[in-house]
Amino acid sequence: MPRAKFFGLLVVFILTLSARSTLAQGASPIRSSTEPMQVTGQLRYAQGGAPADEVIVNLESLAGGFVGEVRTDRLGKFRFQNLSPVQYHVVIRHPGYQEIQHEVNLVMVSSEYLQLQLVPDGSSAAAPPALRKLVLDASVPAVARKEFEKADAALATAKKKEKVQEGIHHLEKAISVYPNFLEAQLKLGVAYMDLQQWDKAEPALRRALEINPKTANALFALGEIYWRQKKYSEAEKVLQNGLTIENRSWKGHFTLGRIYWSRGDLAKAGRQVGLAIQLNPNFAEAYLLAGNILLRANKPEDALEDFQQYLRLAPKGEFASQVRETVQRLVQSTSRK
Repeated sequence: MPRAKFFGLLVVFILTLSARSTLAQGASPIRSSTEPMQVTGQLRYAQGGAPADEVIVNLESLAGGFVGEVRTDRLGKFRFQNLSPVQYHVVIRHPGYQEIQHEVNLVMVSSEYLQLQLVPDGSSAAAPPALRKLVLDASVPAVARKEFEKADAALATAKKKEKVQEGIHHLEKAISVYPNFLEAQLKLGVAYMDLQQWDKAEPALRRALEINPKTANALFALGEIYWRQKKYSEAEKVLQNGLTIENRSWKGHFTLGRIYWSRGDLAKAGRQVGLAIQLNPNFAEAYLLAGNILLRANKPEDALEDFQQYLRLAPKGEFASQVRETVQRLVQSTSRK
């Protein structure tokens, strides 16, 4: 596959740059010459068992010292990779919930999977974010709440188109009962995005912003839609608005970085995606874009490091085979210098 076509393919299909000092002031990609070691897990709310998304998980060495920080995804999952064979503490401090400290020993095993729960500390704020408005807003009818819960359950395990359609069906019923149902409206927009039905996703997200203009996730999702439609000015505007509300969103920074990359502004793209990696250093697709940016900036050695980091984080990723071919070419090219 020609290089130009390959790199165009990567950018088009990336879902969401490097933390090295060339792109942002952060740590260099972790390297390991031995078998990769990792800690993975899933975090749920003790009340109801819903996945706890966007929660910060810290990893500290048992001997003392900060190792890394990640945020849980929409299924409550998290992952730390390329670790050393020592003992660690997984630490979670989330407002309204009891602190979690779990010891992990990677001396004898190469990986460990954790199932953790957030237990309320007794404050009234300790309700799962997806349901908090439902509990506090007496305007939401019980019928609408029930339909939302059915949709949430379907979408949480959605691996097939049929499950997404089922979730959409319940969300639309919930909204028909209660038109100002913000959470349902936002989930509806994201569900349509999962099906790549941009023409239906945009009005759903716009409606969420009519209900609450400060809904940062709706702005970030709109930015993704506009990027895919090559409406770069509109995408930049909504993403900047979203980052004004939530400036620690790695998704927002990364999508804004893709906008600048598409426009050919490498400096701005590097800064934004570098920030995304600082906030989520285990996001593999970010290193993929980092390699593209650095290649265009005529820095093949640095690009090689980012592509290799992508393969460490996503050895079976969607673009793993193409990236391996590119790594081989870059290794051969740099060895001849």
